[in-house]
Amino acid sequence: MVELLRNPRRLLLFLFEAALVAVLVAAAACLRFGDIHRGLTYPDIAKKAVLFALVVQGALYYSGMYDPAATRTAQAVYERVLKALALGSVILLVFFYLVPRFELGRGIYLVALALTALILPAWRLLYDSVSENTGFLRRTIILGNGGLARELAVTIRRNPQYGLELAGMLARDKWQVSAEENIIGIYGDLFDIVMKEGVKVVLVAYPDRRGTLPVDQLLEVKFRGVEVEEGVDFYERTHGKIYVRELKPSQLIFAEGFTARTTTRRLKRILDVVVAGIGIVLAAPLMLMTVIMIKLDSRGPVLYKQVRAGEFGALFTILKFRSMRTDAEKGGAQFAKENDDRVTRVGKFIRKTRLDELPQLWNVLKGEMSMVGPRPERPVFIEQLEQQVPFFKQRLYVKPGVTGHAQVRCRYGASAEDMLEKLQYDLYYIKSYSVLFDLTIILDTVKVVLLRIGAR
Repeated sequence: MVELLRNPRRLLLFLFEAALVAVLVAAAACLRFGDIHRGLTYPDIAKKAVLFALVVQGALYYSGMYDPAATRTAQAVYERVLKALALGSVILLVFFYLVPRFELGRGIYLVALALTALILPAWRLLYDSVSENTGFLRRTIILGNGGLARELAVTIRRNPQYGLELAGMLARDKWQVSAEENIIGIYGDLFDIVMKEGVKVVLVAYPDRRGTLPVDQLLEVKFRGVEVEEGVDFYERTHGKIYVRELKPSQLIFAEGFTARTTTRRLKRILDVVVAGIGIVLAAPLMLMTVIMIKLDSRGPVLYKQVRAGEFGALFTILKFRSMRTDAEKGGAQFAKENDDRVTRVGKFIRKTRLDELPQLWNVLKGEMSMVGPRPERPVFIEQLEQQVPFFKQRLYVKPGVTGHAQVRCRYGASAEDMLEKLQYDLYYIKSYSVLFDLTIILDTVKVVLLRIGAR
């Protein structure tokens, strides 16, 4: 959900399509009665249309309709709309049963589903084709040609939904200019290239700027209406993570965020207790089923206990349902890996469905963990990773979580490179620390679990 909030274009699309679906419900009423006036005066039609739209939009989000990578083809768009309508129908029918006054007539309901299934995908395909047309994209240059600059270049090329078209990158020295690498000039050429290429956006993306930043030219193009933005800010906004490879301590110390107000901590603790308490009650049947399956599948204890590092490095014992053989670490501590041969048959299932994490709700109630935060790591691995991954220790500044921003955005970490990727998401979470952010991550976790994304 948070990616919608970070991307104004996607958020506007989401809201517009919600309005479109609501209008289609009203249109369905008019078609059903064959009379516009009668359709628009149908009892509580506005409220019922809004309810229908909200449920369908939620289902569309959970089906991946607002994930650009998942809607590249017409077939993918139609599949996601149909899946969303199926899920939305189940939710709506249950709601109509519980609250009959909001029920749509059967005829109106079926016509509304048909209109949505026909018109919404057609609209989305039209929108994508128009918005990704070169004429609707703003020409962009990147001031820099290092690691961050190249990451931004790839992001712009692969994501036309951001509304940008890459004109090229600028390097410090002339010998670095290369048409093959799309380096079209040097820093000193900034003004001329902006005017010549019709550039509307400049992204500043190189770390060492002492004596090299073309301040006068940047100010002049900015006063001429060109948008100038820090490359790291653009990267964070579009990726939802912090670019660690060129990160300096001063960027953490003086940047906005990276603070946890007392009020925020208290509200977060209330959210933790409420969600964990409800979760334990609702998950009790699943936990009992998991206990029985583990007992029938393999010998050994049902629960797996392990020492992990919590907030500011405080040690605690984490609880999980055992998913590995009892001799899984007879050769010493090891990172979990994909298709791990130490995992039992039941262990594979409970890992995929995240059932193995349910006992951690008790850790949350005890205050050792939060519902949302960086995943707790073992002390022995922290010592290793601090030497390989920059700023890894800083992820200990908040309570570890049952789920987290990294868990819903990237694959399970099993190497130093994977841990670096996860760290970028964890630092972004710490920087953006808020209860609202936690709520969006919890909603996304439901999506991840339902679609079985990222589990091991």
